[in-house]
Amino acid sequence: MMNLAKKQILILFFILSFSISCLNLKAAAETIDKVVAIVNGDVITLTELNEAVSFVLKDTEGTINFDGAEKDPAEIKRKVLDRLIDNKLIEQETKKMGIVVSEKEIDNALENIQKENSISRKELVEKLESKGLSLEKYKEQIRRGMEKMMLVNREIKSRVVVNEDELKKYYTENMDFFKIVTEVRIQHILLPVPPNADEAKIKDAYEKARDLLVKLSNKEDFGKLAKMYSQDTSSDSGGDMGWFKQGEVTPFLEKVVFSLKVGEVSDIIRSGLGLHIVKLMDRKEKGVRPFEEVKDEIKDTIYAKKVEKEFKEWFEGLRKRSFVKVKL
Repeated sequence: MMNLAKKQILILFFILSFSISCLNLKAAAETIDKVVAIVNGDVITLTELNEAVSFVLKDTEGTINFDGAEKDPAEIKRKVLDRLIDNKLIEQETKKMGIVVSEKEIDNALENIQKENSISRKELVEKLESKGLSLEKYKEQIRRGMEKMMLVNREIKSRVVVNEDELKKYYTENMDFFKIVTEVRIQHILLPVPPNADEAKIKDAYEKARDLLVKLSNKEDFGKLAKMYSQDTSSDSGGDMGWFKQGEVTPFLEKVVFSLKVGEVSDIIRSGLGLHIVKLMDRKEKGVRPFEEVKDEIKDTIYAKKVEKEFKEWFEGLRKRSFVKVKL
């Protein structure tokens, strides 16, 4: 459940994930560069597409879901081209509206991103460079993302209304989420990744972690897998770390752990130590947070979902009104 301060961050990152504008690619200077798409008179070239595909394939954390198409180069190109087209359409709309983001706003957003991810500027730059991306190009991503956020606020915000009945309905239907959890018992698997690990080692670790998630989804025993693969001190006990109260769990794990249901396994969690997978074995609950206490949080959640839905509908209309010709 998000708090009010994070609503704009959620919208920003929803929009950032909607495109791959971080590439800030330019058409090749050669006049013979093949045009792969025309978007309302603007073109996307083969050079842009190839560079975008190269960037995506370097992204070991998989920001684009290919739905099983990772072994089909043609399908990957098609999906990436779709993202570039989407990005071009949004870019055109922000220009039409005269939306401009200042350098100060970009710097403030960059500082917030560093704070949210608990990393220094140096660590951020190193991470970007490992993916072939400069800080300036990343700042361009932020700029375009903020422009899109402003576009959403202008086009969508006035349409989104959350009433009291919706809040109460959500509270009633999600009562379990608002139970006050005092203690949790967790199992843990750690796959170490040194801070200075190269992309090959990071990719290998992610592949191993994904394989473990597949095994767990196939009902393989978490404890046995922890004994076989975990490098944590809890591995001998099948990853069982015992009981923890809120505030006692390592910060980067606590938010995930306390959001899991009993028996549920987390996704891959990255930290300075490596990759983590946790399972909630049991929890002790006491009481339920009152409606008035969580009312604003519920409103933020419903608001964000409605914004996403309205934006998608608005964008579908934009695409239908636009001239898009794919020549791939």
